[in-house]
Amino acid sequence: MGRLRSTAGRAKRSLKRRVRNVVAPAVASDAKKASKAARDAATSADLAESALAEVRRLVGGLPGGVTVTAARPTTAKVSGRKPVVGLAGFFGDGNYGDELFLEVFKQHLGPHFELKVLADLPSTPYFSRDVKDVVADVDAIVIGGGDILQPWNQDPRYFNHAFLAKPVFVVGIGVPQYTGPNAPEEKEHIVARHRRFMAHPNVRRIGVRDDQAALWIRDRLDPPGEILVAPDIVSSLDLPPATKPAGAPILGVVTRFRPNRAKPDDYSEVVKLAQHVTEQGWRVRQIILGTNNVGKRDLANAEDFVFEGKEVVYSEDLDDLSRAIGECTTLASMKFHGTVVATMYGVPSIVMIPTNKNINFMHRIGLDALVSSFDSPQLIEKFDGRPEVDPTDLARIRRQATEHMRGLANAIAEAVVAR
Repeated sequence: MGRLRSTAGRAKRSLKRRVRNVVAPAVASDAKKASKAARDAATSADLAESALAEVRRLVGGLPGGVTVTAARPTTAKVSGRKPVVGLAGFFGDGNYGDELFLEVFKQHLGPHFELKVLADLPSTPYFSRDVKDVVADVDAIVIGGGDILQPWNQDPRYFNHAFLAKPVFVVGIGVPQYTGPNAPEEKEHIVARHRRFMAHPNVRRIGVRDDQAALWIRDRLDPPGEILVAPDIVSSLDLPPATKPAGAPILGVVTRFRPNRAKPDDYSEVVKLAQHVTEQGWRVRQIILGTNNVGKRDLANAEDFVFEGKEVVYSEDLDDLSRAIGECTTLASMKFHGTVVATMYGVPSIVMIPTNKNINFMHRIGLDALVSSFDSPQLIEKFDGRPEVDPTDLARIRRQATEHMRGLANAIAEAVVAR
């Protein structure tokens, strides 16, 4: 694919070149020891080799058999303080996937940086202060994830040109590409603004969640650097433990409110699926997969799925929602991150909105057969013939997403130390 390279391959080559910030070790309990060794080594170049030996001893080698070669480690410190990383994304409204992105950043970046969401207002102008002043308070900016690189719009919360005063790192994004009568049209002047943004030398890293997004960016924006492709970054998240309850297996159903529809979505095929599984002794659980404003809208929409005896799970706690998915035996979801989380629990998920991101994710993990639509007469057929999640594929995408996030943390550390 030309200049595109997989994240796993790039990580391996990069780690062979030099020791990076010790956010890279895979064993979290040993990371503190490795970090102390690296800080000690930074006091004297003569100690670099001994610190390197300590890192090797503690972590027993890096993922995928990568070995560490001698180099002076860097430390993520700016004038003796923890660097501040600004986060730009669709946060706060309660959309399940976007709120999970915050959890991903807390898990992988939080131990090494102070994290700060940049947009602090729920609606325009989104920032309570001048954006330049907001940017001045941080050392670097992470933009992502989700379908926020829109060819018809440049939202000031995401690709804001004022952000370019600091090192910028784009991670886990997609490019929505819709078809049909309601699809927004691509606008060339918006694409040109995105192109100028991505061409700026302060855009240090671009990471996307599928090849389709990478190809669009390369073709339409042509950024000077490489584009890293990795699974959706939620694949790297440590989810709360979930145990299948005793008794009947559970079909989880995730519907959603969709705006700008001429008429409400018709869930009659989903009702037929629910009836089918209950005849086989299953329970039906409707999961309201959102919190705050999104959760309230989805809860109201859930009334359109009329099925007697269904359970309803509604919570403002993300862990409650994730556990509700993990307890299911099979999921049928209109939300992308419902499918991602189910997959990471090893739960087969029938895709009920066949968007590009859903299709690409399912193809990546070899579960194309689970792609359908909420109004498809084949929903029951999809359920009856559902394949299981292959543990090998599951481990692969978890590893790739985790390596991608480690690479991001290392890149940020190097950038803020160099400033």
